Amino acid sequence: MNAVPKPDSAPAAGAVIVRAEGLARYFDVSPPWLDRVLEGKGRQILRAVDGVSFEIRRGETLALVGESGCGKSTVARLLVGLYAPSAGRVEFFGRDLRQLNTPAGRPLRQKLQMIFQDPYASLNPRWRVADIVAEPLRAHRLLADERAVAARVDELLTLVRLAPADKEKYPHQFSGGQRQRISIARALATHPEFLVCDEPTSALDVSVQAQVLNLMKDLQRELGLTYLFISHNLAVVHHISDRVGVMYLGRIVELAPKRTLFAAPRHPYTRMLLDAIPDLQMSGRARTPVAGEVPNPLDPPSGCTFHPRCPHADERCRREAPSIRLYRHAGGTSEVACHAVEEGRL
Repeated sequence: MNAVPKPDSAPAAGAVIVRAEGLARYFDVSPPWLDRVLEGKGRQILRAVDGVSFEIRRGETLALVGESGCGKSTVARLLVGLYAPSAGRVEFFGRDLRQLNTPAGRPLRQKLQMIFQDPYASLNPRWRVADIVAEPLRAHRLLADERAVAARVDELLTLVRLAPADKEKYPHQFSGGQRQRISIARALATHPEFLVCDEPTSALDVSVQAQVLNLMKDLQRELGLTYLFISHNLAVVHHISDRVGVMYLGRIVELAPKRTLFAAPRHPYTRMLLDAIPDLQMSGRARTPVAGEVPNPLDPPSGCTFHPRCPHADERCRREAPSIRLYRHAGGTSEVACHAVEEGRL
């Protein structure tokens, strides 16, 4: 049997394999030119992601969380090349991610895969599972003959806890959790090292979520995978992540190790998100639900975009946008963008 070639020169454990610097993505959502002229309006630019920076080290899971519309899924699409950045850059294994769409970027594409939110929508309903899982192998021409492809498909289905006989079925014959396992098997076909997971469990029942998350953690240990995990569910993030970035209106407002963020959150928005989680331990700690609505991203507030909802906002917050800074405190180390934290008011 011909084995699928594994990527050469894998970085050492703990090495940075993904680096985003000032990453931004803007969308022109302006009405047609004639409408703008007649109504006397200018262009409308949606800043979906606006200056995001982070690093992901080999073997770890970085989770991005936030309310709907904060830009976390746009970051996921930027990292796999589905969107081109409007500003900033992404480095993948030390190379500019824009090389993905060039002939020289083929080895990079093999190392980078994505798991989508809806497993049914991301699987071709007219294809058998064997063809779905084998698609990356054929697209990258990784195996010489069909017998080797079939053997690799059997291996991948077994890896995600499905039976090799399942390859003859169609996606509609599986449950939601099983379809997501098929998506994971397809993503693993090329021996990737970095997986972008865009809310891969949000469409599943709670009990099935746990099974898929445990499978992903097992695969991470067995195969040395690195994840960017997108979610709005803090319980899921607590279970799977090593570090957590909290996003609000296109920017990261807090980035910290998981234990630090959950035990000692610094940014007011992070605190509000955590306070909204039901207190199953009945600790008696005061809880404050997330107040207000997310502002219109086409017309964001001046200064700190969170200030209309923040109980600690002052005039500086309304006037000046905070920069993200590194803080060392009793609970650990955090990167926070907040004037109140910088001034010691919080």
